Amino acid sequence: MKQLIFNADDFGLDPAINAAVMQAHTHGLLTSASLLVAAPFAQEAIEFARSQPRLGLGIHLWLVDELAPAAPSRIAELANARGEWPSSPRQLGVVLGPARARAIEREVRAQLEAFRQTGLTPTHLDTHMHTHLLPGVRAIVAHLAREFGVCYVRAPVEPLLPFLRCRPKNIGHALARGAIFGTLGRYCRYRLRRSGLQTADRAVGVLNAGQLTEQFLLAYAPNLPDGLTEVVFHPAVTTTPQLAQRQSGYQHAAELQALCSTPLREALAQAGVQLTNFRDVAAR
Repeated sequence: MKQLIFNADDFGLDPAINAAVMQAHTHGLLTSASLLVAAPFAQEAIEFARSQPRLGLGIHLWLVDELAPAAPSRIAELANARGEWPSSPRQLGVVLGPARARAIEREVRAQLEAFRQTGLTPTHLDTHMHTHLLPGVRAIVAHLAREFGVCYVRAPVEPLLPFLRCRPKNIGHALARGAIFGTLGRYCRYRLRRSGLQTADRAVGVLNAGQLTEQFLLAYAPNLPDGLTEVVFHPAVTTTPQLAQRQSGYQHAAELQALCSTPLREALAQAGVQLTNFRDVAAR
């Protein structure tokens, strides 16, 4: 069986993202979204999710990005001298010292608690910039996902062959990312499953973030393998200045157009693909 989850990351970050998620779910193919619960426009996203029982809503944990808001008392060990968070997973640190590990656990727990306070139940968990690929972060995330009853955690593993068949623009960059995410992602998937959590079999859009156009997905659909596939989108109705700063080069509007594409809907149906979300998969 071919099961497919179309998930939008960064829900709540920007009004343009929120509008795109709303449009893509109510009029398109989007089945799932990952909420940045601490983001400035999270409340709008939460209210929409409450009105849409068919939308699977998970939590997008926020541990890196210099513009991220957080309580200084919780993240003092993570911030630099200007009070900013690390800008990337590399700056967060592959090997975590005890103080930083405790700070990360406090922050992850606080974000999960904030999600719980919405009254919604998270269908899945993932992290901004895939920070849980770092072994120390992964262990904390896995422990707290089990504690909060979240069954599915993203394993950012994207097979190279079907991806390369779609002729991405920058092959060299894709191959380099493929080597990194292939190694770390597979180990992350192995450890998550060993700890009793579930993952999708693969995550499309890890190697080509922000470039999931209709053309790309129409080429990918016939090659979709059996199992559960998550496609990771970053749609927006327009690229706002904030998004241009955070996600340079992303084709936000083109991804939204793909999510509302009638030809893509028909191609998926022809390929025998079942659209779903993590809640429905877990229920089965």
